[in-house]
Amino acid sequence: MKKSYQKIADVVKADIREGRYKRGEKLPSIRALCTAYNVSASTAVKAYDVLKNEHVIYSIPRSGWYILENRFRPMQPDSEIIDFSRGNPLLDNFFMPDIKHCLDQAIEMCTVNSSEWHELYGAPSLRKLLPKYLADFKIFALPENILVNLGVQHALSVLNSMPFPNKKEVILVEQPTYRYYNKFLKSNFARTLGISRTADGIDVDLLESIFKKGKTKFFYTIPNSHNPLGTCYSKAQRKTIAQLAEKHDVYIVEDDYFGDIQFGDHSDPIYSYGDYRHHIYLKSFIKIIPWIRIGITVLPSHLLPVFAEHVGGSYPNAYFSPSLLSQATLEIYIRSKMLKKHTTSIKRELKARLECLKTYFVIAEEYGAEWIGGESGFYCYLLLPDCVDENKFVENLRRKGILTTPGSECYIHSRYYKKGIRISVARTTVDEIKKGIPKLYEELAQMTANE
Repeated sequence: MKKSYQKIADVVKADIREGRYKRGEKLPSIRALCTAYNVSASTAVKAYDVLKNEHVIYSIPRSGWYILENRFRPMQPDSEIIDFSRGNPLLDNFFMPDIKHCLDQAIEMCTVNSSEWHELYGAPSLRKLLPKYLADFKIFALPENILVNLGVQHALSVLNSMPFPNKKEVILVEQPTYRYYNKFLKSNFARTLGISRTADGIDVDLLESIFKKGKTKFFYTIPNSHNPLGTCYSKAQRKTIAQLAEKHDVYIVEDDYFGDIQFGDHSDPIYSYGDYRHHIYLKSFIKIIPWIRIGITVLPSHLLPVFAEHVGGSYPNAYFSPSLLSQATLEIYIRSKMLKKHTTSIKRELKARLECLKTYFVIAEEYGAEWIGGESGFYCYLLLPDCVDENKFVENLRRKGILTTPGSECYIHSRYYKKGIRISVARTTVDEIKKGIPKLYEELAQMTANE
């Protein structure tokens, strides 16, 4: 027979499921539960604890209990459009009580600590907190080596322009990679070289051969949740990359844009295996807290002076650090454990989406196609057969209400190109995946049948 607190938990859960509580509405207080069910305060607390442990509700100190809402919401719930093209979740009204709570406290903090504002390095109180936060990801750094910035793209623009102690100029980039970085490198006429990345990672022997030539300034890499492949490096590859960097005096720029959300044991970052001299670590929170644009750059001490010099080199880069309000909000998110709660919710939903998507992988063989990814992050890559025109395929899907990203946008040069499309689950639901992927296969079947 169920105990009283379990019965109360079941009733509250049923009320939530049936929509008796509106999104963002505070649930009945402990005192209200005691009155409604004629139970003690400890019993009422146990009831809410049950729901909290099941990730149905959450609490805000001195505020109350709230429904744990879906972190990612579709762009248009009633629309026929299924958006597999974009990697950023929508803002919407998720976690509104959290947001309001954090903003209220952040405004207070800004009022008190505005004198500590530092436009380049970030707010001192946040930077003092970040070493402990980063240590959970095996990133060990002192506050003075941590810079709070507007995001990964902003930090990369500075790293691209500044000279490095190794006096080299070529930027080595995984192919495929983050499409906006490709565009940035092209538009700035950067000296670049690509190295192919597949489902198995990269060829470390080829990597050493490239490093040996003595022209590589730094190697930009996304070890986990790769964009666009959705794959992760093995532990052995991470260790080897770190060793080669030290051996051949090449810097590693490690983009850990989704580091808070990992599935399985994909080992520690490359940074943790290195000499701390040749490693630059980048972290972004836009996939987790998209309503504040904020990131972290961890630099070795000997690069700090030249980095600081180049931050202010042009007007767009003059405002490197985010607003004090954004930094205070992130600080509260970390201190209050809200960030941990949000990532738990994100991980649960993302896992369901990826598992659903991967059930369709084997079907691709029937059309001469092949899926890569689904290990971690939002992305997967569908390699297309030679007979399929990628651009026509993307356009035909668009006409049917299925948005995808052409794979060509993820390559810096045609010589590295492998025909395909990038699929993102950031703005979809499981039901939309079940509806959209069969339509994708229908179009693929028509195009292969016509060849």
